[in-house]
Order: sequence, then C-alpha cells, then structure tokens
Amino acid sequence: MDNLRARKSASTIALIQAAGAEAGFLLPYSPSLNPIEKMWSKVKSSLRRTAARTYEKLLETIAAALDAVTSKVARK
Repeated sequence: MDNLRARKSASTIALIQAAGAEAGFLLPYSPSLNPIEKMWSKVKSSLRRTAARTYEKLLETIAAALDAVTSKVARK
C-alpha cells in the first residue's frame, strides 16, 4: 500500500490482520512501483507543452494526452 496516514493507522492495520492478511507498504516515494505516476507525468508534460489559454483548449489537450497514454507507455 502507499503511505497514506489513514492506511498506516493502528485500527486499519488491525482490520487487515483480522482478515488474515498482512499490511505491506511502499517506499516513501516510489514512482517506479506506481504506474499511475508515469501516466500523470506524460499528461502533465503534454499540458505544459501546449500551454492552453482557453478552457476548451485545455479540455482538448487533456483528452489528447489521456488518449496518448497507453498501457505500454505507462509500463515503461
């Protein structure tokens, strides 16, 4: 799991253990273990390049950026 404080609370850990599971946590910042980080990196890069000045252009840019991120790209 990520290191969100709520997930590391004693009550959350107790619930996980009561279900017969063990809680494991990622390193504090590990984008290589979290593919969504790569996807957002690509989207933000596209938004910076375009520098949309209108709401409509921003929506177009976001849609194009999301369409450009395939599962293959996210795994790199």
